[in-house]
Amino acid sequence: YIMAPREAQPQQIIDFFAAHGAALEELRDDMLKRYRKSPGRKCRYQTGDVAYVLGRPFQLRVYPLAKSKGAMKQGARMRTTSKFSLDPDISLLTLYVVHPGNYDEGKLAFNGYAENVLLGNARKLAGDFAAILTPGKAAPPVRMRAMRGRWSSGEAGALWLSTDLIPYPPDCLVYTLWRELEKGSDLPESERQAHLERILPGWREAARLLADRPEPYSLQ
Repeated sequence: YIMAPREAQPQQIIDFFAAHGAALEELRDDMLKRYRKSPGRKCRYQTGDVAYVLGRPFQLRVYPLAKSKGAMKQGARMRTTSKFSLDPDISLLTLYVVHPGNYDEGKLAFNGYAENVLLGNARKLAGDFAAILTPGKAAPPVRMRAMRGRWSSGEAGALWLSTDLIPYPPDCLVYTLWRELEKGSDLPESERQAHLERILPGWREAARLLADRPEPYSLQ
C-alpha cells in the first residue's frame, strides 16, 4: 500500500510508482523468496516482517553477515552487528546481522537501529524543553532501557526512556519527555500547560495512546 498526503493528486501517486516501480518489484520478489514467519509467539524480526519506528511502518529485509571468527564472537555476546541501510521512499529497512536464523539477533539488530533514531530525537527535544522549563540548566543525559509499567524515569542523574516507546508515534515521545522534565520545573502549572498546548496541540491523543497501548504498538 502507499501512504500519501490527503491533498496529493492522482498523477503524483502515478509518478511515484513510475519512479520507484523497479525497486518495488525487486523488493516484492525478494520477499516472496525469503519470507518466513517465526513459529513462536514472541515478537521477533526477520525478512517479511513489518516493524514500526516512531509510528512509521517499515518492511524489514534481514541479510546475513560473513560468519568470520570475529563476527561470530560478537554475535555470541548478544551484541549483534546492526549495520543497516534505509530506503525511505519505499519504507524499507535492511538489517545486516550475524547468522539471522537466530530470530533474537534480528530483533537486537532492529532495536539497535530504532533506539538510535529515538535517542537522536529525544536528546534535541530534551535540550529544547529544558530551556523552557528550567532556564539556565542543561537537560539530563537521555538513555533507554526496558521498563515495566513506566514510559520514563529520572533515576541516577539521567532521563530514562522505555524501549516500548520505539513504535509509538512522535507525539508520544514529545509528551513523555515533557511530562518527565516538567517535574523539575519551577514554572506555575498554568504556564507549563500553556507551553504544552503550544508545543503539542495533540497531547491529549498522545496521552490516550500511551494509556491504552493499542495495537500494533503494544505488540511491537
